Amino acid sequence: MSKIFFYIGLLFCVTVFSQDKEREVLRGQIVADSMDVENITILNVTTNIGSVSDVDGFFSINVKAKDTLVFQGLSFLSQKYVLTESDFLIDDFKIKLEIKVNELDEVIVTPSSLTGILEVDTKKINVYGLDLAGIDVLKLSPDEIRNTKPLNPVTNSNFSPLMGVDFKALFGMFSSKKKKEKRKIERIEKHENEQWERKVMSKSFHEHLMARYSHNFFKSNLNIKNEDLVSFVFFAEPTFSEMAKLLKYENEIQLVEYLVKKSKEFNSNKNVQNDTNVIDEK
Repeated sequence: MSKIFFYIGLLFCVTVFSQDKEREVLRGQIVADSMDVENITILNVTTNIGSVSDVDGFFSINVKAKDTLVFQGLSFLSQKYVLTESDFLIDDFKIKLEIKVNELDEVIVTPSSLTGILEVDTKKINVYGLDLAGIDVLKLSPDEIRNTKPLNPVTNSNFSPLMGVDFKALFGMFSSKKKKEKRKIERIEKHENEQWERKVMSKSFHEHLMARYSHNFFKSNLNIKNEDLVSFVFFAEPTFSEMAKLLKYENEIQLVEYLVKKSKEFNSNKNVQNDTNVIDEK
């Protein structure tokens, strides 16, 4: 009997292991109209394993065909998606989320609710103080407004409930958004620089120059003879960081100025060496 349970348990382990082996990493991106797609939860309902999107909406999760994914975010409607085999054949799996619209309660104004007298009608209006800190909304009647100066729940200072705006908190919201946009721009610039550096590393300095300039350019503008071209390029080769900067197309003028400077140094050294050889021969 114990052997039977052993084989059943072994068969169960093999089955579970084989199911896990079938799953692979799916990389995708969440997109939305004019909304931040960072920290969106992606849950594989089939395996109860989740993931979270980064600042650009990219995510990765272990899945297989027929697994059910649920996408959830505070500002979006939850969306369920069942994977198919074709989803694994594309490089850019994308899913678009719909923005959640918070609707206000409907307000109905009837003729009997208004008298037409401004002073009387305004006394019926309840005034709400805007609370940006997430604390319960402060509701005041007109009499309480005249007799009370409530405290701002964020700064703990007196403010006008008719105005109801905490400028300090509002400024903090805009500041946080600007920092997030700045970090995103820095990431994009860093990625572009890394791609450019890989492109520069794929060729030598000599190959980069030959792809841009003809032999006539070196002869006419730099006074470098064809037989001296290889020696000159070796002499003028900068450090990698400087080369990556000079080879950018927007720095074409700086590259030419650098080559002109190096050609003068090269020709000067060559002339000195020739004079020394003449003296030694004498």
